[in-house]
Amino acid sequence: MTNPFLPPRLWPPARPRSKMPLYDRGLSRSSTVPELEQLTIEELVEEFDFLGEWEDQCEYLIELGRELPDLPAADKVEANLVPGCQARVWLVAAVNVAHGRPTVDIRAKSDAMIVDGLVVVLLTLFNGKTPEEILAADPEAVFARLGLESHLVPQRRNGLHAMVRRVRDIARSALPASAERPAAKVPSLSVSESTRPAGRTDRLNVQAVRKDFPALQQEVASGVPVVYLDSASSAQKPRAVIDKEREVYEEYYANAYRGVYRFGDRVSRELELSREKVQKFIGAERIEEVVFTSGTTMSINLVAQAWGRKFLKAGDEILLSAIEHHANIVPWQFIAQATGAVLKFIPMAADGQLEVGQLDTLVTPRTKMVAVTGMSNVLGTVPPVAEITRRAKKVGALVLVDGAQSVPHMPVQVAKEGIDFLAFSGHKLYGPTGVGVLYGRRDLLEAMDPFLCGGHMISEVTQQGFKVAELPAKFEAGTPPIAQAIALGTAIDYVTGLGLCAIHTHEQTL
Repeated sequence: MTNPFLPPRLWPPARPRSKMPLYDRGLSRSSTVPELEQLTIEELVEEFDFLGEWEDQCEYLIELGRELPDLPAADKVEANLVPGCQARVWLVAAVNVAHGRPTVDIRAKSDAMIVDGLVVVLLTLFNGKTPEEILAADPEAVFARLGLESHLVPQRRNGLHAMVRRVRDIARSALPASAERPAAKVPSLSVSESTRPAGRTDRLNVQAVRKDFPALQQEVASGVPVVYLDSASSAQKPRAVIDKEREVYEEYYANAYRGVYRFGDRVSRELELSREKVQKFIGAERIEEVVFTSGTTMSINLVAQAWGRKFLKAGDEILLSAIEHHANIVPWQFIAQATGAVLKFIPMAADGQLEVGQLDTLVTPRTKMVAVTGMSNVLGTVPPVAEITRRAKKVGALVLVDGAQSVPHMPVQVAKEGIDFLAFSGHKLYGPTGVGVLYGRRDLLEAMDPFLCGGHMISEVTQQGFKVAELPAKFEAGTPPIAQAIALGTAIDYVTGLGLCAIHTHEQTL
């Protein structure tokens, strides 16, 4: 019997299958195979093991989420929201006694595609089961088997467990009054560990990684190696990054975008290759949306000046949070004084989290910009950016994320997540100092005036005036941080090679 609340499988079961990325296998984002049987936990685990890499598994989850049926508007009410989720998740259930024994029918939907994929996993585990079966199941073992416990960022993982708690509460309330609670969990997975691809690991080889960093080869005393604990301020550099920056200076250094001779052409091509790596790393739709700056502070100031001075007016509101770095406070204070705009702050609760419950009163039709950190440099707090972004979009406000701390630790997909501006620095991402990135949506960057003026940001200049160059040159006046920006691309290669998921797992272990 098919389950109307679960999507059909998206992947043909025929073997052998080539281990290719999703799109190379000829499947579009909307591909489905309706004639296949409904997804089971065993099939789900088999697919995860076959895909092997978290990036492919994540794409698979997103595809599953796209097929999840929407809920009617009447079900998307506050009472059905699951507390503790970064995204908004509505979950409703009904007890079905049509087949002689009570089963729990669950419907759920979120406002984030990957969370919808997690909802599919949850429904595969619990939907149509008896209350006793739900309470006896061991979903945590399944999540661990799928790698969700190690791969998901803390907010997503906490949200997944919050959904489990909600389903278990529903199952308990559906038990007959005389029923006993199950005393022990039973295995809900029959796939053996031997199906995991050989060589796959979710953990870093710490000693091998240490050897990549020259600074860590020193000793503080005889036999006592250096342990560096200040990466949140500025990270050490792996040998590959140091070598890349040296390569630029030793082999082909020249001013970029100025000459067509051998060195000039090479350095310009290397810079654009690095820009392309940044684009893919943060999920920008267009390469021209990536602007090289001197760092996060410069990037935020660029937006405050180039966007704020042009578009803010007296009475407009800028919403920050109480846990911002001063680099994401002072530029907005400065521009508010210049334009008459009003600063407001999301307060911090006693546990260091933001009081997002106050967004309903803080976000108003006057809100024009919401600038929030992706991760606090002091507390480690990770604000619910998805929820904040959703509220901001409701009133047409823009969202800037200070990613100085979050980008080195957490995957970000700016286009999919609706982020308008993202700022981050190279030196916290194991790259050189003196280089940073501003991502901005193309239409916004095109509407903004230049921040600095001079060489490279103009396409034509006469005594009577000038014409602004196309993006991203419009915001890259003067000589860029050439060697540093090129080596930033190498730093991104290095982090991507280790895997943000493996890095995250090691951090959680620590």
